[in-house]
Formats: sequence, structure tokens, C-alpha cells
Amino acid sequence: MLLTPLIKRQLRIFTVLAVVALGLAFFQYARVPAMVGIGVYDVSVDFGDASGLYPKAAVTYRGVEVGQVSELEVTDQGAIATLRLDNDARIPAGASAELHSTSAVGEQYVDLVDPRTTPSGGNAGAGSGDLLADGARIPRERAVEMPQITPVLDSVNRLLESVPKAETKRVLDEVDAGLGGAGPDLNELVDASGDLLTEAQARIDATTSLIAAVQPVLETQRDLGSQTQSYAAALDQLTGALAAGDSAAVRTLLKKAPGGLDAATRTVRDLQPVLPMMLANLTTNAQVLHTYLPQLHQTLVVYPSLVARLQSAINPRAEHGDVKLDLRAALNNPPTCQSGYLSPKERRNPRATEVRDVDTLAHCKIAPDNPTAIRGARNLPCPEGDGRGNTPAACGEHFGGGVWPDSSGTVAYDLAVGRGDGTTTATTGTDATGGDELWKILVLAPLGVQ
Repeated sequence: MLLTPLIKRQLRIFTVLAVVALGLAFFQYARVPAMVGIGVYDVSVDFGDASGLYPKAAVTYRGVEVGQVSELEVTDQGAIATLRLDNDARIPAGASAELHSTSAVGEQYVDLVDPRTTPSGGNAGAGSGDLLADGARIPRERAVEMPQITPVLDSVNRLLESVPKAETKRVLDEVDAGLGGAGPDLNELVDASGDLLTEAQARIDATTSLIAAVQPVLETQRDLGSQTQSYAAALDQLTGALAAGDSAAVRTLLKKAPGGLDAATRTVRDLQPVLPMMLANLTTNAQVLHTYLPQLHQTLVVYPSLVARLQSAINPRAEHGDVKLDLRAALNNPPTCQSGYLSPKERRNPRATEVRDVDTLAHCKIAPDNPTAIRGARNLPCPEGDGRGNTPAACGEHFGGGVWPDSSGTVAYDLAVGRGDGTTTATTGTDATGGDELWKILVLAPLGVQ
């Protein structure tokens, strides 16, 4: 290979640069400046026991390496560790030195802890702004030794040796016999308890409200504790008497009662939805009868007098074939009321045969004190109070409508909860409310009577 002068000069330059780079790398890696005391300062720590610590061990502050242990000196009372720290590491003067290990069997290092980050802060220099300087000394009261695992293992070993092996084996055998292979069940119980706690924690607000609501109930049960105990004692005596008597009738009842209950359930199921509809209609009728009870009472009181009047008019003239009845001819006195009815032009021809809707609430709509049709529907007395009106609604009375298959109306459940205001709820022959709602209707419908 021919080396020209240019190539030789380039090789010389490359060699010089490589030697300089390697020298700088070695100079930095070997911490030559720190070895000769450049850019570092020394701090001594008085340890009572520095077991496991060695020269060249790392020194950290807040998790960052800030130096090394340069020297260890054994004294009569302990060991003095000299820490060589970097000048740019600003460590408070009141810092404490703690021995730690990188793992259970790893090498040890010294960790400098700021006193302001420890619960027992307030040592010398804390918060004063002073920093560790060259020649500073950390006293033994701020030097935390490495906990020794050997005493702990010795204590655990002595504890295990103090446990009687034979008795422990017997207890474990009895527990195993007591569980009787119920391990899977216990596992499911633990898993279910964990799921329950997780769900309760997810619904902490509802759980808290439930606990707050349960407290008054529990207090009431506590106050009624004596009565509950007496009921339980009476029930115990009753069941004891039944067991002692061993009555054939009781056995027969217990044997046949489930069949009877099943038959009753089938009967009620067969009556759905007819029975709820019937109860709903009966409830509505009962409301009307309850409201107009005073008028029914008056009718029953007036009826005997009316019959007597008829008998006084008919019986004396029975042999003559006529009645004693005085009539008076009058023409349009009082005049006929036309307000509120169809006008003469809208009246149907007598020969019309088609069906037309009829206004069932048509009545004379003139002033109540007008003498025309004074005894008409507009002046019917209200069942309660001194008012008058043509409809129950005009008197402040509201009743639920009847319920029929394939129709609409107020159901009995609405009446039971106080919604008997004439609002309609769709109800069909199949009853979309379901079996559970039908039972609710059966039970609650009669409570709608006010």
C-alpha cells in the first residue's frame, strides 16, 4: 500500500485524537480529579455499626448519586466513614446519613436524607439554609445503621420452635375434618364476599344511605327486644307442643297444605285478568255508593211515605175502578228549557234509523235561580255540602271509570294509590301488567275507598 504524505498526516492526526479521547474517558471514568481532591469535598459520618459498608460504595441524595465512600476507619466505639461528595451537590447541613441495601442480599450504600422530609425534622441546620461543607461531620445521632436480618431470623426461628408440633398437627387435622371437603364452598363464599364488598364500594353513597336508614330500624328492634323474645318464646312453645303432640291432623295439614296452596294459586291465575277487573269495578261502585250514602238514606226514608200516599190515592176508589187524583191543566208553565240541548233544526227525523252518539251530560244550562226547569239536573243537590251541580265533578267528586276487556279505564291499582281522577290507563284482556302487578291489584284495590 502506498502511503502518501497526506495519508501519513491524516493518520498522525487520528492517532493524536484517539489518544486524547481515551485519556479523557479514562480520566473521567476513574474520577482522577476526585482522587486528587478536585471538584469534591469530604464529609465524615460517625456510625455505631457500619457492617456491610465498603470503600467505593455509592452515596445518594434524593435518589441521585452524589459521591462515594472514600475511606472507612474503625474506632473503639464504631466506624468513621469518609464521604467524598461532588461540589455541585447542595446538601443541607442537618442531613442524616442512612445505610441501605439495594436488595435483600445486595450491596450497601449511604443515603443522605434531608431533615425537612422526615417526621422528626428540626435538627441542626434544618431550614436555616446551611449546607454541608468540606470537613463537616455527621454525628452518630444522625447516622442510621443498617437493620440486621440475623436477629429477626433468630426470633422467627425461636417462635417456630416454641409452637408444639403435635398439637398443631392435631388442630389442623380437626379443622380439615370439620370442613369435611367444603373447601370449594368456602372458596365460593370468599369470592362472593369479595364481589359484594366490591359492589358496595362502587355504590358507596347508596350503601351509606342504607346504613343510615337501617339504624332507626335496628334501634326500634332493640327497643322491642323484650316483645320479640316473648314472641319467639311463644313460638317455641307452640312448635314444641305440636312436636310433642304429634297430631295426625297437623301432619295431614302439613302434607296437604302445599297442594291446597297450589290449587288456590292456579285458581287465581285462571281468574286473571277477570278478577282484577271485577274488583276494580266493584271498587268504583263502592266509592259511588259511599259518596251518595246520605241520598240513599233519604230515599229509604221517603219511600215509605211515598207508598203511603199512593195507597191513599188508590185504595179508597178501588171498588169504583178509578183513583182519587186531582189534576190541573197548564200550558208551558213553567216554560220549557232549550238552552243546553240540540236546537230544533238539529233534531232527528222520527223515521231515521241510524245510530248516533248521545250527549249523556246534556242538561238545562241556565242560571240556577231561573224558574224554568227549576228541578232540572243543574240544581241537583251535591252529596256533601250545600252546593248543587249537574255532575259529581261539579260538586268536587271524582270517581274512577270502569275497566272492561279490550277497553280503557282507570285500573284498580290507580285507585289504590290515589289516582282515581278519571285518567285512563290502557287495559286489555291479556293484561300487560303481568302476574306480579295483578297480585298487587288484588290486594290494594279495596284500599282505594275514601
